[in-house]
Amino acid sequence: MTIDVHSAMERVDRHQRAVEATPDSAACHLNLGTALLQAGRLQQAEQALRRAIELDPSLARAHVNLGGILLTRWDFLGCIEANRAASACRPNMVEAHYNEGLGHLYLGEPDAVVACFRRVLELDPRHAGGHYYLAVGLLACGDVQGSREHAAIATELGFSPQPDFLKALEKAENEPVPVLEIGG
Repeated sequence: MTIDVHSAMERVDRHQRAVEATPDSAACHLNLGTALLQAGRLQQAEQALRRAIELDPSLARAHVNLGGILLTRWDFLGCIEANRAASACRPNMVEAHYNEGLGHLYLGEPDAVVACFRRVLELDPRHAGGHYYLAVGLLACGDVQGSREHAAIATELGFSPQPDFLKALEKAENEPVPVLEIGG
């Protein structure tokens, strides 16, 4: 997906004017934060999203967008917290469970990874990334067969597994002990 920088900046300017006109509107801050995020201005996007949440903590989209920014900054605990807040607002928001799972993945918490991606698949059984990361978590937990099954589904759905994962899965199929460490 390519983003037209000129139109992205026009959106930022339009939403900035809306915030200036109605500074107490959580929706305006959310829209500005989203536009800034799309324009790649992460620090400003984070500020706008935090303001939106301050004004209206029930804005699930603000929480999940903030979680995405925190994930890119390697603030995995912050990512998890923001996405849990999004899930509390909208329990069936796939993206919140997915992003929370990625936070747990980077922290090396395989049981939490499995739980998050099982929830993703409950909500969207054909979510390719959900199947892949569930496979990663299952392998880290020692469930080689389950890992193989979900990796195959992810591949069928168009997801390309990482070569290191495939090597670890192959090794695990030939050895009785889990060989994949996640995180860090």
